[in-house]
Order: sequence, then C-alpha cells, then structure tokens
Amino acid sequence: MLRACKRLLRPAGRIAFYTIFIAPGLSEAAYRRAARAGPSAVTSRRREQVDLLRSAGFAAVREIDVTEAFLRSTQAWYQGRDRYAAQLAEAEGEASFRERQRDYRLQARAIEAGLLRRALFLGERPR
Repeated sequence: MLRACKRLLRPAGRIAFYTIFIAPGLSEAAYRRAARAGPSAVTSRRREQVDLLRSAGFAAVREIDVTEAFLRSTQAWYQGRDRYAAQLAEAEGEASFRERQRDYRLQARAIEAGLLRRALFLGERPR
C-alpha cells in the first residue's frame, strides 16, 4: 500500500498518516496482549512503521509520537459512553455496549503499559 502511495506522488511529494501500532521490542506474550487490545489492523508482522516507509522508498521519514493524546481520547470515549450507559445499552444492545466498554478498558490499559502506541508518520518521495 505504501509503494502504491509513493507511485502516486510527484517527486518530493509527501505522505502523512496517523496509525496505532504495537510497540517494538515486546515479548511474545506482551505482543499478543497488545494485538488483542488494539484495533483489528494493529499488527504489522513486527516491522516498525519507519522501516515500512523506508522499504517502500520514502525518504526524510519522521515519527511524531502522539500516544499520550491517544490515551486521553481512549479514556474520554470510555467515560463519555459510561455517562450515557443506559441509553447506549438500549440503542446498541446490552452485550454490544458492554463489549465496547471492555475494549476501551483493555486498550487504555495496553497504552498505559507501553504496549500500544500512536504516531504521525511523515515521508517524502525522493526527487
């Protein structure tokens, strides 16, 4: 996908995207815990995002960590949904509401444990 994006860019064109990913260097057990706690597409076969961009041919690759904001937004989603628990449980169904709340709790704990991260990645197509 990154190679296709690079082909679409003019020379010196830039790409920027946010992504949630599993922190590098984790044990197998911690990696599995992070994979369960994050969004379904969170795994990248243990390849770091910067390496993926470079291997796709991007230069001047940068990573800007926004994990703290990710944690705050995850906690805010949980708390906001909790405030309207009765209405959301009725609209979504009790089981679905509880499952989503559980997922937010798992994700927040994984972020706090350093297992999940979020960053803005920037890259430039060489001239």
